[in-house]
Amino acid sequence: MLAVELTRLEKDFERRRGRRRRVVPALSEITFAIERGECVAVLGQNGSGKSTLVRTLSTLLLPDGGSARVFGHDVVREAPLVRRLVNRVSVEASFFKRMSALENLSYAARFYGLTRRDTRAQIPRILERVGFQSRRASEPMQDLSRGMQQKVALARALLTSPVLLLLDEPTTGLDPRSKREVQSFIADMRASSQSS
Repeated sequence: MLAVELTRLEKDFERRRGRRRRVVPALSEITFAIERGECVAVLGQNGSGKSTLVRTLSTLLLPDGGSARVFGHDVVREAPLVRRLVNRVSVEASFFKRMSALENLSYAARFYGLTRRDTRAQIPRILERVGFQSRRASEPMQDLSRGMQQKVALARALLTSPVLLLLDEPTTGLDPRSKREVQSFIADMRASSQSS
């Protein structure tokens, strides 16, 4: 079964300037497929539709035409099923800024139906694996650097053990060492998912 299958996918945005409106295509008849276990990079300039594609696959945006399927499930008609299979890390990750990394991850775990017992050991292990310093896990998010916040965003996405992980500039704001740690962690995750 294909992990992702896009057929003539389209997404337009309306831009207004005063009374004038114009339609700007973000995705125009995009067609491609990704096999399970494949790691694919979508490259393009800023504004070329990469984030729009990620948001559409993760059911945050509705396409205007064509179709998108994730593991055989239509992202529009079967959105709840798709959400159970997919998680994403994006450059604009949002958090409760006054809560700590641990509190934000615990909240996200409850939101996804994971219990405290399920995540008590898992959260510190994932934070450590993405290179987040455990001594800082109780500090408010607002006191953490952009790079540290991005590591928490990655940990949050991995907490749900997604079958498909969509990464939209996941290493933005990270120093070179942290980028390598995150890339290594993602490679390890991919290898372990292929062996199971």
